[in-house]
Amino acid sequence: MPKNNSLNIQKRALVNYFYTHNKLDQIPPIVGILFADLFGNAIMTYEYEDHKKYNPLTSYLSNDKNSLLEIDFVSMYFSSFNIFASNNNIKDLSYLEIHGSNLKVQISFIAEKFMIILFLNSSTILPLKTQQHITNHFKEIIEQNKSYFEDFNAKTSQNVIKNLTERGCEWLQKLNRKYIQEFKQGYLKKSEFINIFMNKINPIIQQELKEYLPAIPEELISDVSRDIKDKLHDEVFELASELFKK
Repeated sequence: MPKNNSLNIQKRALVNYFYTHNKLDQIPPIVGILFADLFGNAIMTYEYEDHKKYNPLTSYLSNDKNSLLEIDFVSMYFSSFNIFASNNNIKDLSYLEIHGSNLKVQISFIAEKFMIILFLNSSTILPLKTQQHITNHFKEIIEQNKSYFEDFNAKTSQNVIKNLTERGCEWLQKLNRKYIQEFKQGYLKKSEFINIFMNKINPIIQQELKEYLPAIPEELISDVSRDIKDKLHDEVFELASELFKK
């Protein structure tokens, strides 16, 4: 097998490892987005409508898929944080983040009357640009449809909200596809950089081993050197991955 092809296969295998290691094959980067008013009334929920690959949002919030949580209960629970803040002199609360081992939740309070609840894969690190894109998306929708949201139970409002939700689900899926593409590209770039770095280190390792272990056969030196290089590669990659999250 040509060297370049072998290297490309290794890179793809490494990227796929981190893709599955972060459970992106089971839990999408952005599982769903819940848009609600500050009283906890769920107005719109963006999620995957086609569940061939990913499950519904509520399935990630319940251990028993036969007794899934009502989405209204979820938004009412998180609205209580805002009530708690206003009753306990916590001023200007605009953002909260809750971390779990499988999911994390980001809550943003916008336009004085509404909140956005993002349910994320626990490994997802949303770039600031993406966070702003999501916020601007909902600010624009609020500006254009505020009267429908304030009277969301009216028949006319329900028709408008249904249409917005359908378009929102498509928008969310595009956002997830973009995140996954950038995630893979990012790991490929890190992998390429680290491979260059490690290829420069390998001759140093071999030279040091030869100097300190002159009686060891050349073939054994090469094997030990390769093992050390592989272990260092994994450690450096893990360290670089953590640094890139900062």
